[in-house]
Amino acid sequence: MTDPERLEGIPGRYWHRLEDGRIQCDVCPRYCRLNEGQRGLCFVRGRQDNRIVLTTYGRSSGFCVDPIEKKPLNHYLPGTPVLSFGTAGCNLTCKFCQNWDISKAREFDRLQDTASPEDIVEAAIATGSRSIAYTYNDPVIFLEYAVDVARVARRRGIKNVAVTAGYIDAAAR
Repeated sequence: MTDPERLEGIPGRYWHRLEDGRIQCDVCPRYCRLNEGQRGLCFVRGRQDNRIVLTTYGRSSGFCVDPIEKKPLNHYLPGTPVLSFGTAGCNLTCKFCQNWDISKAREFDRLQDTASPEDIVEAAIATGSRSIAYTYNDPVIFLEYAVDVARVARRRGIKNVAVTAGYIDAAAR
């Protein structure tokens, strides 16, 4: 039986321990300072076993094949499909967010689809998508997952599109 309060996920790559015993997440400029079991503002990065974990690695709020023209790009791979996906959570608090129900989801049952980085790239290839878009919420908060997908995609000749506000710490960027 699993502990409902326990945060499960993969280790985060950007954090450090503070003198007062808390751990600071260094992904975005919010620099959430966490005690054991606490989550950051994004809700998907938290402290467990004295480290930061990303709870949404490999779990998506959904996938969609979109025309590339739907993305905030100008004349990039015109006329091609793009495989779009995101996760729950967000480090922003935009009152106008069109995806607030995904980006601020607190119930993990909303995370319906599981996919490894390799699975996502295979889905892009199978759908004829020449690129993958990290979208719906800000991909900064699922940085480790996005980077791992991007590396596999690049090896397979698939382009990467990050739909982001760019609210990220310089070291994580």
